[in-house]
Formats: sequence, structure tokens, C-alpha cells
Amino acid sequence: MTIELAPIRGVASHYGVRTSNNSLGGQESTKEGIVKSAEWSFSYDNLSATLNSNLAQTIPANASVVEATLYVDDAWIGGTNLTIGLYTPAGVAIDADGLVEAKLTAALTANKVIAGDGALIGTTVGANAGQLVAATTGTYTAGSARVVVKFKYDV
Repeated sequence: MTIELAPIRGVASHYGVRTSNNSLGGQESTKEGIVKSAEWSFSYDNLSATLNSNLAQTIPANASVVEATLYVDDAWIGGTNLTIGLYTPAGVAIDADGLVEAKLTAALTANKVIAGDGALIGTTVGANAGQLVAATTGTYTAGSARVVVKFKYDV
């Protein structure tokens, strides 16, 4: 089960059985017309980060973020803050906490749903496509979550 990345074109070839854990994100089909939905899964020890390739799900350039929702699957223990924002594939911040900022561990209990209220909600991501990045403050020892971002293409 390996992924081989061609050195010249950057094309990825996969060999063997492939399982999906949604850590690179994925787009799901919706029946909401022009609104699309993307989802990422991550844990305290495997946070979502930028990947300078076409493997990761991105919010397209000039798209508008309609809403973002954090679903806490397992309680986050040990740290004090979880921020979720968008970065370019090269690692440049579009807005580091523009989707969700969850402070205090009490907010990150199991089965909690947190509506995003960052600066990117209701606005465009700008001229660059955005990849989701989750960052923590403090040392977490447990926790997993999913983020669903709804967006629409702007013309």
C-alpha cells in the first residue's frame, strides 16, 4: 500500500488496497444547489496541515464560505485552544482562525457541535485556494474531530 509521486509531473499513483480516513479532506455531494460541502477529519496527534500537492481537498480560489461546523468526536484533553483556518498550499495563511476558534477544553467535549464564527464565514477566501489547517495551543493528549465547510463558487 504505497503512493508513488512521479518526480517530474507530480502525479500520484497508488498501489494496493486504499482506505480513506478523510485526513486530506473530501467533497461530498449535496442537494443544496450551488452550495458545496467539504469535510476533513483529524486528531490531536495528526492535525490537518497544508500539503503542497493536488492530493488535499481545497476550497477553490474566489469561493465564498457559507458556514463551517466543528464536530467533536472524542473529547480534547490537555490543551487550551483549537483554531481552524485556511492556508494556501504553499503554507501561507489566508486566515489562521478564520473558520473556527474553540477556546477552553470545556468547549471540546465529546459529541459537541461548534458553529464556526471566524472572519472567513460569509466572505471570499480570496485569489488563492485554501486548505484547512488545524492548530492547537497547549499540549493535547486526546481528541478527534471533523470539520465541515460549506462554500459556493463565486463568478
